[in-house]
Amino acid sequence: MKIFNIMICMLAIISCRMDSKDPSRATSANALLQDWDTPFGTPPLDKIASEDYLPAFKNAMKMHREEVQRIAESAEVPTFENTVVALEQSGSMLKRVQGVFDAVQAANTNDVLKATSKEVRPLLAAHYDQIEMNKTLFDRIQKVYANRDRLGLDAEDQRLLSETHKSFVRSGVNLPDERKKRLKAINKRLATLSQQFDDNLLAETNDFDLYVTEEKDLGDLPDNFKEAAAEEAKKRGHASGWSFTLQRPSMYPFLDYSPNRAMRKKILDGYAQRANNDNEHDNKAVIEEMVRLRTERAQLLGYASHAEYVLADRMAERPQRVYDLLDKIWKPALETAERDRDLLAARMKADGIDGTFGASDWRYYVRKIREEKYNFDEDQTRPYFEANAVRDGALALATRLFGLSFKKRDDIATWHEDQQVYEVLDQEKKHLGIIYFDFYARPSKRGGAWMNEIRPQSNVDQYVTPIVTNNFNFPAPTAGAPSLLSFSQAQTVFHEFGHGLHGLLSDVKYASLSGTNVPRDFVEFPSQVIENWMAEPKVLKEYAKHYKTGEVIPDAMIKKMKQANGFDEGFRTVEYMAAAYLDMDWHTVTDTLHRATEDVERSSMGRIGLIPEILPRYRSTYFAHIAGGYSAGYYSYIWSEILDADAFKAFVDSGDVLNPQLAKKYEEMLASGGTKSGMALYKDFRGREPKIEALLQRKGFL
Repeated sequence: MKIFNIMICMLAIISCRMDSKDPSRATSANALLQDWDTPFGTPPLDKIASEDYLPAFKNAMKMHREEVQRIAESAEVPTFENTVVALEQSGSMLKRVQGVFDAVQAANTNDVLKATSKEVRPLLAAHYDQIEMNKTLFDRIQKVYANRDRLGLDAEDQRLLSETHKSFVRSGVNLPDERKKRLKAINKRLATLSQQFDDNLLAETNDFDLYVTEEKDLGDLPDNFKEAAAEEAKKRGHASGWSFTLQRPSMYPFLDYSPNRAMRKKILDGYAQRANNDNEHDNKAVIEEMVRLRTERAQLLGYASHAEYVLADRMAERPQRVYDLLDKIWKPALETAERDRDLLAARMKADGIDGTFGASDWRYYVRKIREEKYNFDEDQTRPYFEANAVRDGALALATRLFGLSFKKRDDIATWHEDQQVYEVLDQEKKHLGIIYFDFYARPSKRGGAWMNEIRPQSNVDQYVTPIVTNNFNFPAPTAGAPSLLSFSQAQTVFHEFGHGLHGLLSDVKYASLSGTNVPRDFVEFPSQVIENWMAEPKVLKEYAKHYKTGEVIPDAMIKKMKQANGFDEGFRTVEYMAAAYLDMDWHTVTDTLHRATEDVERSSMGRIGLIPEILPRYRSTYFAHIAGGYSAGYYSYIWSEILDADAFKAFVDSGDVLNPQLAKKYEEMLASGGTKSGMALYKDFRGREPKIEALLQRKGFL
């Protein structure tokens, strides 16, 4: 359903200030359905009530159906303009409503918005099925497609036509009516299950509380983390002590510093067992049913498995190519992780602990090894990575590479008081777009970090500038300190900003081909390339300054940090790849038999020989990527890593990591959006297909 620009992630949720249940809001007072007299057409978030979304969705879907009906039943001879372009531009109100809802629904949820999402997801699935299985409409598209070589279309027009035609075919428009009926039922049920999965995961994550009463169990936990944990304990009704949650900014520091093995195991087990506890929030039956339905859907459409269906529209093309890629990296990664495991286990034994080294011991002893072997304490680097300073570093990099400038806007409404908004200006100081930043973790926000487009760039009748968001889950400032990030968290800022730039720099005609509307296994490439620059000393020194003294991060610290961060690459790669294998193993099944979640995980991890001291980054019941838009696609991060390592090598080999000529070529690639295939875009930049050697060398596996 790419042509309608459906957002893959159901994102952030608005904390609304209006609480009207007056049904008249469905039209007359519903800000979502009115003209927006706001700076640059940004959503009037201060005027939108939670109750506005459901009636706005229903009204917008009705409008869209009427628009599509007029196209399908037109008496005019079908042309590219009156059929394909008209369809591309239809549903503008629905896209606007959905863009706002998706952008806020995961970042600041409430009960009304949860209920809205639960009702709207299956409605949207049915709505788009009705359009993309409309045979009368498709017959008009087919006539245009059949004459495509005689229409004098430019390259982007041809791309839109081929993608539109393909989308309808892949959606089942050519199926017999009975199969269409079943396909619609499957899509509707999958939409419901996806929402249920998300709700269960959020509830399980928020319910956990590791309450610590003895300060000795905190070990050398830095003061800012102690303060945050003390504040969390108060929020949870404790008179004193410290509370640690399953949000990574809370859990990881505890695993790093607590000498209490039993407590470390308790919090890691809590994380690893999320939505897997045989209670009302259990996701095992949810993911099992989703996989069966996806397999059935793929076979209705003529594919052997869900993975085959998904990958037919990706750079990888087929499942075996994904497995071949993973297998090339898995063996050296696992061997590295096993050597590190033995080193860490020996270090634990040196502490006089005779127990078996386990997964909950890993981070604790990695920290100790880094301190002893590299004289590196990550807590000493955090003051150089204050969240806002890291943001400024990302913005400054965009200025250096692409000539962009950024102007903070306090006159644009936000969905939470912590949110920040910037206007983006191009080299000529003309308005280019808007970017929102939402940095801090809260119970109403889903985990992880992400970017989304509230409004994609387009240029059909008039130039429409993009509005994008970057969302994170960093520790919030406390009374005693600002939000101080680890090096990897600082990388995440640049990573998501890379996605943001992909949307902001887009310069194409059609919204469905703009920005991040590219193959899933290409979309992570631009974000991962940006991570390379953030660690370059000439870039690092521009923003990594001590938040108290202003001191630039010392060269000696940079050297130690790079050496120490190089240690444990085996773990990072193995835990990620284990999840990628798990995703593929779920979705390459070719029958609809019931498979128990535990059996699938046991078989998958046993086949690749995952060591028990490392857990997959995501187990099935909290693997939100595969419950949503990344099913049979989690491999795309390592696929994109090959692209990013190979691409950045071009800058390194040029002798200038900020090479302006290469930066211009890279910008042109981002500006092209999805107007070409992922490989064609990459070859335009690099002049050849990517090679894996640069990635293996960077990871230390060569």
